[in-house]
Amino acid sequence: MRITSILQRGSSNVSPALLGCLAVAAVAAAAPASSAVWSGLGGNNSPFLVLNNQGDPNFNQLLGINDGGVIVGYFGDGNIIANNGYVLVPRNHYAADNFTNLPAGDVATQTQAIGINNRSTPDIVGFYTDGATGFTHGFLDSNGTQTAVDDPAGSVPNVTAPVQNLLGINDFGSAAGFWVDNNGHEHGFIVAINGANVAQSTFTEIPPNLFPGAVATQASNITDEGLVCGFWTDGDGNNHGFFGRPGRGFESFKVEIQGATATSTSPFGCNNLGEIVGSFTDAAGAVHGFIFRGGRFQQFDATGSSQTAAFGVSGTFINGVNDEGDIVGFFSDGTKVNGFTRTTLPVL
Repeated sequence: MRITSILQRGSSNVSPALLGCLAVAAVAAAAPASSAVWSGLGGNNSPFLVLNNQGDPNFNQLLGINDGGVIVGYFGDGNIIANNGYVLVPRNHYAADNFTNLPAGDVATQTQAIGINNRSTPDIVGFYTDGATGFTHGFLDSNGTQTAVDDPAGSVPNVTAPVQNLLGINDFGSAAGFWVDNNGHEHGFIVAINGANVAQSTFTEIPPNLFPGAVATQASNITDEGLVCGFWTDGDGNNHGFFGRPGRGFESFKVEIQGATATSTSPFGCNNLGEIVGSFTDAAGAVHGFIFRGGRFQQFDATGSSQTAAFGVSGTFINGVNDEGDIVGFFSDGTKVNGFTRTTLPVL
């Protein structure tokens, strides 16, 4: 496999044309007057739906949505009930991502379906944990066949017990993800997947030293234009968003709403229109979803969300956004974790 490294640091080499066309400059300095707080249905009255697979009605996360409204996610907290990845056509048309074609010898004990693209038969990415070794592998599900996709930089012998994830995939087969080093720090990467021979895929690293003060990075998603969203983590454990193109540099940003800057910013999804979604932590320690759209940040709190943690989750997380502006995510209601979508698409 070929591995390339990004040489730029921080945002010093960001293309002005890139920032102009996607209004990323506005991300770094969102005007208080243009920010907003949404709750429940949000600002456009799109249907807000809580969707929980009854395989575990106490724990669901919806993580990705394509332009056709097909959703990927999983149920199971990973301890009481194992993670079980699934594909969902709302309201309740579920199909298990059942991992019947894993590499020889692998047995998936935990699975999460996280990203989905817009191909006629969509590709799905995520991770599975192999019961024989305990290693966690990124995977590509193409036409029902799951193939492990692991960055060699995060594999044995470089890492003792590999943990790898794929989090998003574009329509051209490039995916975003991360691997974890022996010190527990995440390292983001982009992979151009070679569908004919995954071993010939090309990996591009997003190392922490791109951002001054960073100890970890995560690449959350990649658009069809090759623009990447994600976040880097500082020594205090706070996250900072980034957006840009490998090889040309990244813009680092924090959510700013009504004049207040977030303590921690975690982008989890982005679309081809330059919209970015994720979660942020405010100065009081509360966790909220955010949407960056039209040059401004908007806070989004799911109806019924609570800052009381359930299964380690508190507040609202937005994990995916498609080119129609539909979002998916999950939230704590104080006792359980619920998947949700807010969509303009017909709900069958």
